[in-house]
Amino acid sequence: MDIIAENIEKSYFLGRGLEVKALKKVSIEIRRGETLAIMGPSGAGKSTLLHLLGLMDRPTGGRLLIDGVDSVLSSDGEYAEIRRKQIGFLFQLHYLLPDFSVLENVLLPVWEAPEKRQKAVELLDRLGLSGRLEHMPGELSGGEQQRVAMARALVKGPAVLMADEPTGNLDRETGEKVEDLLLSECKNEGISLVIVTHNPELAAKAGRTIKMRDGSLEVNI
Repeated sequence: MDIIAENIEKSYFLGRGLEVKALKKVSIEIRRGETLAIMGPSGAGKSTLLHLLGLMDRPTGGRLLIDGVDSVLSSDGEYAEIRRKQIGFLFQLHYLLPDFSVLENVLLPVWEAPEKRQKAVELLDRLGLSGRLEHMPGELSGGEQQRVAMARALVKGPAVLMADEPTGNLDRETGEKVEDLLLSECKNEGISLVIVTHNPELAAKAGRTIKMRDGSLEVNI
């Protein structure tokens, strides 16, 4: 899956003619199978860019090409279908459902595809959670909960995974373990990985880094 953003913008209109430009003419290409880190201070537009690239929101200007097709021209239903089938998400908070087991949480994105159960079990095994399948989220450590969220993001076999500060709530040692697992899983499966992070050590593990400031692209390495 190739993603090319051409001069995309995002504005929020607050009434009384007040417009806030969160993103200003950003152009970027996500190459198939690469790992890209997005860095910058708070309020730079990192998460806004991630949400647009992941089709969680629509730009107010520019073009967003998904495999050569301008997704901005797609209907809401088509937008949602691309996101559902091809894009995975991993956030700073794990957002696990407390009344569902570990395995059930992982299976949520593919609930109507029982054939994915074996893949979910295999993912949890690779992530060191084979003995936790029937445990509830409240019985897990923070690192374990984030690994469950990672398995949930990967189980449908996305073409690209969008990660927003995926280890921001973990201590450094646990965070490094989760980061290494995330990077290795995406590399082994050929999944493009886009990571928003404040952590230069995590960004250094990516194949490419962009830096943002005030809604604009500052550095593209």
